[in-house]
Amino acid sequence: MKAHTASSFGVPAPWQAVFLALSLLMVWQIVFWAVVHVAERSARPIQMDTRASVAYRLLHGDGSADSAAARQARRAGLDGYPVSVPRTPEGARIRFLVPFDLPQPAQPLALFLAIREEVVQIRVNGHVVQPSEPLVRLEGLLTSEPGYYPLAAQHLHAGSNLLEVDKVVNGFDVALSEFAIGPAEVLAEAYRWKNLLLTDLPMVGVGVLIFALLLCLAVNWPDADRPRIRALMLLLGSCALSTWFMTFKPALPLGLSATVLIWCLLNAAIATAVALYVWFDTQLARDRPRWLYRLSWLLIGFFACGFMIGGIVENSRYWLLLVMHVSYWLVIGVVVVADVVLAWSVVRDHGRRWFERSVLALCISALAMDRLGSLYDLFSPLDADLPLSLPWSPLIGTLLGLSVVLALAREAAHARRTVLDANRVLTQTLQIREAELAASFAERNEILRRSAVLEERGRIVRDMHDGVGGQLVRLQAQLRTQPLDREALAAALDDSLGDLRLIVDALDTAEDGLYDALVAFERRLRQQLGAQRLTTTYAFGSAPDQFGARVTLQVLRILQEAVSNALRHAHASELYLSADRDPTSQRLCLELRDNGSGLAATASRGHGLTNMQQRAAEIGAEFAVRSDARGTTVRLLLPVLHRTYAPIHGVDAPDG
Repeated sequence: MKAHTASSFGVPAPWQAVFLALSLLMVWQIVFWAVVHVAERSARPIQMDTRASVAYRLLHGDGSADSAAARQARRAGLDGYPVSVPRTPEGARIRFLVPFDLPQPAQPLALFLAIREEVVQIRVNGHVVQPSEPLVRLEGLLTSEPGYYPLAAQHLHAGSNLLEVDKVVNGFDVALSEFAIGPAEVLAEAYRWKNLLLTDLPMVGVGVLIFALLLCLAVNWPDADRPRIRALMLLLGSCALSTWFMTFKPALPLGLSATVLIWCLLNAAIATAVALYVWFDTQLARDRPRWLYRLSWLLIGFFACGFMIGGIVENSRYWLLLVMHVSYWLVIGVVVVADVVLAWSVVRDHGRRWFERSVLALCISALAMDRLGSLYDLFSPLDADLPLSLPWSPLIGTLLGLSVVLALAREAAHARRTVLDANRVLTQTLQIREAELAASFAERNEILRRSAVLEERGRIVRDMHDGVGGQLVRLQAQLRTQPLDREALAAALDDSLGDLRLIVDALDTAEDGLYDALVAFERRLRQQLGAQRLTTTYAFGSAPDQFGARVTLQVLRILQEAVSNALRHAHASELYLSADRDPTSQRLCLELRDNGSGLAATASRGHGLTNMQQRAAEIGAEFAVRSDARGTTVRLLLPVLHRTYAPIHGVDAPDG
């Protein structure tokens, strides 16, 4: 037998799967870095100043300058121009002195500050540009608002100009952020973009993340999905808290140690959430990763110990930075592994849920890049001169929240389609089962009906054996023992033949109904009566007429006996046979009327009426006779049937 490779059955071979996973990782990174490059380019002016140092002076609380000469703050990449400040009295400031030259101010100019926090006052050539400290909306751990300040043309002049920026001393370091002096329109566009990315999107992101979290809480998830959704909720919650913590000013004043502890715990929560979600989403193993839970508690203990040690050691700043860097590397390591696992799972699952996993890979890549950017100065891979200055963790909140909402909507739509398909299949199956059950029920009823017919036929045959057969045996015995006249013999044979015909009619019409039996009975009466006038009327309506052969035979015998009495004793010339529904009991009522002189007293006490009463009692019918000088009426009210049949109507006009 020829061997088949895994790829021949639609499953990629191992080397093909590795190649596809690496290709997918490369595509994700290309998309991610392209978005990062476009955003960074839009939010960073090309005119950003790159001078190596900026002079500064220390100002006392009363605004007087320190007696020492101006010092130089060296450029430190994206941190701008930091100054290490010793312990200073409250209200102390740092004044940065930025000289710049203008050949001739022919167009409106402006000042762009990458970070405006702690800026107290800005002057150009001694004229105040910002008279007081601005209202700060953002004052988070990593995010601050940019600043944009138009420079009035009357305050500028050709040649050398001096820009003074006063910043309040708060903590160990004070830095003049990166800045640019250039065309007002160009800097305003960069300011709008950076303000959108640093202010508006984080605000929206927090709201979207909370909404997605509440949506996950509101859905009643299947048991198999709950671990994955819990991990997703942890990721959404930790991202929302970290975005708020990084972007907005805390409600309560926090010291350096508390800030570092909270930030490290948020990093640990994000790393744990990413690891758990990827674990459950890609189904790396069926069992829960208990080791991961233990590791999470171990990390929490580690950061708590670091917080306590940082509060008692002499060089607490160094220790706290070390603990924070550990939390950064934790997030970076988890994200790298998670991206690889997500790419492998997309290939392994033949593209199932590729969109959600791709968006998650892009979002967690931003988390890792943010932490790496806090450790090193990063530059765009598409432009080596473009530094990455935006904090991306607050920016991906909107994308992450919207992708979760979209994924939930897709899962809800898929679940609805599944329910509709299941309902359709169940409906079709139910219809098939109902049809099968109806056919089985009809077949069972047919079998029961035929069994009842056969049973009734057996009774009739036994009755015929006892009745007609017994009568013929008696005639045979009488013929052997004593001579009979021809008239008596003919009458006896006519009675036997009539009874036999009734039996045959009952058997033939047992499956058709009483109506057909009455029609056959009426047809034979016409042949027998000859000159007598016979009128038959049938109006069964919706009354049932499927009484079976035994009941039909007894009804025909009762009618036959009534006809014989009418002709023999009442000397009638006309007969009226009717079948109709009784308006009171809704049962089928048969009436045979004649125009004779009524029954004599001897006839009313004879065997004929007695036989009719007995036969009616055998089938559960009500029998009544009314006789007077105007004629005789025999009334038979048949028993109730539990089945109904279609209406039968028929009228046979009197013979001419």
